[in-house]
Amino acid sequence: MPSNEFVTSRERMNEQWRSQRERGSRSLVRLIIWLALHSGRALCRVLLVPICIYFLLTAPLARRSSLAFLSRALHRRATWRDSFMHLFVFATTLLDRVYLVNGRQREFKVEVNNEPAFWQALMQGRGCLLLGSHLGSFEMLGVIGGAEKKLVINVVMHLSDSEGLRDLISSHGHELPYKIIPLGHPDSMLRVKECLARGEVVGILADRVYGDERTQSLPFLGCPARFSLSPLRLAKIIGAPVLMVYGLFRGGRRYEIAFEPMTELTLQCYVETLERKARRFPYNWFNFYDYWSVE
Repeated sequence: MPSNEFVTSRERMNEQWRSQRERGSRSLVRLIIWLALHSGRALCRVLLVPICIYFLLTAPLARRSSLAFLSRALHRRATWRDSFMHLFVFATTLLDRVYLVNGRQREFKVEVNNEPAFWQALMQGRGCLLLGSHLGSFEMLGVIGGAEKKLVINVVMHLSDSEGLRDLISSHGHELPYKIIPLGHPDSMLRVKECLARGEVVGILADRVYGDERTQSLPFLGCPARFSLSPLRLAKIIGAPVLMVYGLFRGGRRYEIAFEPMTELTLQCYVETLERKARRFPYNWFNFYDYWSVE
């Protein structure tokens, strides 16, 4: 794979997403974190209601993107109420990250679908490449990789995508349920190969395009969207077993981890599966920008 396929830049979709993330003060975020750790999840979810209403009213890009996506996924014109629920589910999963990184996985009821396929892939001794997305919460994989199983999970990602969570971790002395392989570094590909050679898990959130990656336009929810070719090319070059994975919020304290074998190692197979899941769990879609932009 050409090295520039791991090169990232501040292209437009990232600019849009990051500008939305910066809204709101750091002090408010710290307050919510403190409340989450000291006042319990129920109270914090109540506090998320006015916060989500505030974002719904003051973040037009996120609101428009939410309404556009939900209208496609729900097969009807989405309402502001739908968009509020969308933002509330997103905020809830962010809140739950606090508990996950503080070792409180047992407070959640997690259903794992097709788990044998995952362990069978690992038993081949070549590691396992997991193709994820921003549909749901990837942190839920920490439930699978608990300390008792000694499973090492590595995630290839742009550092800016995790900087807020890393700040949270450093301020409370805890660790993420996975290790981060920074996207765009000269040794990124080498580190991926080394991890898989050790029999570890490598996850890639394959639904976003970064920098000058080569892309392919495929139908997604009724309209062409651009998807990166890099993750599937990496999978073919590495030769490790490949599965798709989703960590989906089901309401309350319930999550679902779903492993999906790839019938074909193609981008079309990945996109078609992502579309099916997005229609089934539309409020778990956490790409708040113009996903169908071709620029």
